[in-house]
Formats: sequence, structure tokens, C-alpha cells
Amino acid sequence: MSRFTVGLALAALLMAWPTVAQGQLRAQVIATGLTNPVAFVVDPVDHSTFYAVEQRGTIRIVRNNVVSPAMFLDIRSVISAGGERGLLGFAFDPDAAASRRFYVNFTNLEGHTVIARYTRTADGAVDPNSRFDLMWPDGRRFIEQPFSNHNGGHLAFGPDGYLYIGMGDGGSGGDPLNKAQDPNTLLGKMLRIDVNVPGTDGRGYRVPEDNPFVDRQPIAALREIWAFGLRNPWRYNFDDWTHGGTGALVIADVGQTAHEEVNWEPAGAGGRNYGWRLREGRFPYDSRTAAAYQPLTEPIHDYPRANGMSITGGFVYRGAALNPMFHGRYFFADFVAGRIYTIGVALGERQEARAVDVLDVTEMLGGASELGLISSFGVDASAELYLVSYSRGRVLKIIPQ
Repeated sequence: MSRFTVGLALAALLMAWPTVAQGQLRAQVIATGLTNPVAFVVDPVDHSTFYAVEQRGTIRIVRNNVVSPAMFLDIRSVISAGGERGLLGFAFDPDAAASRRFYVNFTNLEGHTVIARYTRTADGAVDPNSRFDLMWPDGRRFIEQPFSNHNGGHLAFGPDGYLYIGMGDGGSGGDPLNKAQDPNTLLGKMLRIDVNVPGTDGRGYRVPEDNPFVDRQPIAALREIWAFGLRNPWRYNFDDWTHGGTGALVIADVGQTAHEEVNWEPAGAGGRNYGWRLREGRFPYDSRTAAAYQPLTEPIHDYPRANGMSITGGFVYRGAALNPMFHGRYFFADFVAGRIYTIGVALGERQEARAVDVLDVTEMLGGASELGLISSFGVDASAELYLVSYSRGRVLKIIPQ
């Protein structure tokens, strides 16, 4: 099912989880007039400036709650957009103040995934001649997509300074080519690369020496791979280590026909196999072929299609403005159901986690019709949370009542 072509009628899907009493949270609209936004990113140099990523291939500047008519970036002429294709990810280099670099993830005119680097000028504008497409192990400057859906699309830098790239399984339904368990493709994987290379580097990245498959154990696999067994990771982020978080990678993976899931990976715990297509959530799916390797890592939380049909990953809340009860809880949404949830995260040995409860905060934040279909979350420099409404073309901030 396409995330972005679902009828609005499905947004009224009823959820069975408990809700929190009114009066603790609300949503404040801070930007409107956007066209199918899919991400919201704070400027690491100027914290009063944000960037709204639009699926059609544009990035808009948001300053003082006003969307500028000028485009920060416009690559509509070089991308394919619609359905699950388009401009899907945007991340600033951790050293952006000095390097001026940022990265975008988009599908090119043929529908293949491109990770491109751009450089800003001294005044913060994009240098139009700075585009550089990363080159992958097969020598091509794109990752081939066999079908039009399950492109992943997100980009995020971890506490280690490396760029993490979540790749979907290549699409269709049920991973018919078994890409997520294939060690010779980047599809259906989490990738981890070091982009801190000179501008003259022909590939645009190096493979970190501590990537889990560099030593070809437990199997021979492409060195860029960090983890196996993902279907379509739609938004993953790191528990904010700069605000007291653990640095864990939290991945929301969209299900096939029955279950949506949340995966928790303690900081540095690479080499995991999240199980797709053998498993969907905690349940068997297709065992006609063996796993690339064992064991399979179970999600900390999953939910059935009776409760939603397309998960949107968010953040572990590490801000200070909301009620303390929300501190350390993971916020996420379901795009089709039009609902916002939060789960408690109980940490155990080696920072492994389990979900201790699920709360539905949709009505507190204004209700599904007011929020629209949530395609992404964002955070500001103070770790406060934002919602990106794809269907209503706006961004909302979660604030105390």
C-alpha cells in the first residue's frame, strides 16, 4: 500500500489503545502552505531557521513561523515524484558549520535512489554547482530500485558522526526478490558510511572499519551494510545523546499485511537482522528461503492492522517543556490511521529496551482531522517535538497545555 495515495477516509480508522486525559499536550501550528511535506529539519548553524522538505522536490525555508516564498533547494527537474517516490530525506553534516555540507535522498527520473551531497555558500544559500552523487559498490551513482515503492528515503547522522541510510526492500509486495536477506544488495538494509572525506574523493564516502561485515563475518556481505531485514524503514532516529539520551537507533518499519513495528538498537549494536521477509513484526511471514544469518532480532513493539496500516517513526522525547511523564518516551504515528502514539521505554541490560505501555495522544493534540496524515516528526535545537502533516501541508509543534 502506498503511504501517500491512501484515501482520507482511512484516516478515521479507530484505535483500541488507551488515551491520555485531556489537558497535558496540545499542538501549535507553526507553518502552513506547504505541498506534501515529508520532513522538518532545524538549521544546525542558525537555530531560528528550519527547512521543510516537500516530496515534489523542493526544500522550503521556515523562519519565525513564516514559510519563505524562496526555495532553499529545487530539484524538481531531476527527480520522479508521486506515490512513494520523490525527495524523501535531508540531513546536515554534523560538522556543517565548517564543512557547509548537507545530504538529500531522492528518486531520480528512472526511479532509482540517489544520495547527493550539496554545499552551502558563506551566506547559507546552496551552491548550485556543488551537487555530488555518492558512488556505490557497483560503480553507479544511484541504487537501483526494481519497483516503484519501498524506497526508504530517510537520512540521519548518528552519535558516531556516520551517515545512516535506511533502504527499503525494493518494493512490490512481500519482497518477491528476497532483497532484505540478500547480502549482495543494499536493498532492505540499514547502511552506515563515513562521509567525512575530501571533496576530491571520487566516491564521496568511506566504509567505517568497524562496520559489522567488513571482516566478512558472520557472512560475506557488502561492507556498507549495518543491519539486515528491513521492509521499508519510514523514519528512524537516534535517542538524542546531546540531551541525555542513550544514542540508540530507533527504527519504524512499515509492515506488509498484518503488523507495523518499532525496532530498538542500542548504540553501536550493528550487524542485527530484523527478520523481514521471514517475519513481519513478531510473527512468521514467508519462510520459503532461509535467513541470511541468525539470530533474528524482534521489535520492541508491534501492532496489528486493526490498529493502523503504515507507521511513521518519530523520536524519543528528550526536551524539557512537556510534562515529565513524557520524558524518555518514544513518539510515533500511523499515517493511514491519522493517530499519534507514545510508548514508554524500559531499559535493561546492555541498554536493550522493551515497550512498557502505549498511549494514544491524538485527541489531546487536536484529533485526526485537525492533525491530518503525519508523514514525519522533527526536533529543534532544544529537543522539542514537531509533527509534519502531509495531507494538510503544515508543521505543528507539540507544546504543554
